[in-house]
Amino acid sequence: MQLHLDTTFGFDGMSLAGALAHLGVDMRPVLSALQQLDLPCRLLNVPQGPAGPGFRLTPADEALPADGLWPVSGLHAALESLPLPDEAREQAEKALRLLVEAQAQAHGVRPEGLAFAAREGVFVLLSLAAACWALALGRKALGITRVTASPLPWSSGTTQGPRGSLPLPSPAAALLLRGLPLRKTENDSDYSADPLPADGVALARVLPDAFELPEGIVRGLGVGYRPSGDDVWLRVWVLEEEETTPETPPVRHENRREETPDAQRRGGNEQIAQLETHLDHLTGEELGAALEALAALPEVLDVLWLPGLGKKSRPSGVLRLLCAPRHREVAAAALLRHTHSLGVRYCLLERTVLPRGAGRCLTGQALGPEGVMLPAKLYRLEGRDYARPEADAVREAAAALGVGVPALRMSRPDEY
Repeated sequence: MQLHLDTTFGFDGMSLAGALAHLGVDMRPVLSALQQLDLPCRLLNVPQGPAGPGFRLTPADEALPADGLWPVSGLHAALESLPLPDEAREQAEKALRLLVEAQAQAHGVRPEGLAFAAREGVFVLLSLAAACWALALGRKALGITRVTASPLPWSSGTTQGPRGSLPLPSPAAALLLRGLPLRKTENDSDYSADPLPADGVALARVLPDAFELPEGIVRGLGVGYRPSGDDVWLRVWVLEEEETTPETPPVRHENRREETPDAQRRGGNEQIAQLETHLDHLTGEELGAALEALAALPEVLDVLWLPGLGKKSRPSGVLRLLCAPRHREVAAAALLRHTHSLGVRYCLLERTVLPRGAGRCLTGQALGPEGVMLPAKLYRLEGRDYARPEADAVREAAAALGVGVPALRMSRPDEY
């Protein structure tokens, strides 16, 4: 499997860790170790963001000191105390060494005399350690054998750092960019966060095996957001690299019947993967958390819990989810991670779908003459066009209007 880092909108370690968590990588060892180092972090679900659903790794408030300095020796000691896998430790230490050398040169001091602002030091340590550790876990969980990245974004403008206003890229980042491929972007403006911080460039010098365009069959997508601000994010793709031989012609993807936006717009018959497992060992809270986590994954199309009775009349049930065939491996890994089931069954099914797309519709006319315009699913059945408001949009609109959800689908009578 190939892991491709889409750096179009920026690159840093916290976003990479969030994107890998979104792909189903278990981050609990990382969070637990950081907690023991008095650097508690939270992994937050971002249900709606500019790049779609994703995860955000962010330090807890108590992990961020208000003032003070963190010398380089302290950063090295903190990194050394973390139980990182060998490869992750080597990458994190190399990235930290590159970062320190660039920062020292940018500020005209010797590397051993450099000190970070305490708050900045926390983010540097978390970025390097979390990214390298998460990638090591992802290699094992997702079967990653190769890491590639797109050219890094070249942007101008300014951002606010610990030492005031800084140009983009920052002086240290500019030094680290030597020898790396860049791509001009259209995002020449002020940013709430530096899209290419120096620690991110240091990681870009260490983690990718190559800078090139992705090639293969898409098996998964993870999105990671910065701890603050939604204008910088990272998308991470999992691709299965195709192997062809002279006796085996290349696969023609256009003939595959899979769950794609084009297939949805056209309607008709297509294949869908169904995964399921029997569960009788989870508590109610654990089951609820599993259902919520699985439903939040972009690769999962639907999740269903069917309660019943198992052997010896024990309460049990079937947890079933649907996904596109190309997402089966990612969905299966997530199902096992969130349930600790000992096995997952799967099959390919044929289904017929209506032509459909996204749009808006007017509803809630009972609340006023103009009603409420909401995002909706648009579909066509028996020659007629229909619209169904998105459930999340209905809930948000009902809360904003101070009414119950049913009020938004009620019609206004002609007379009382």
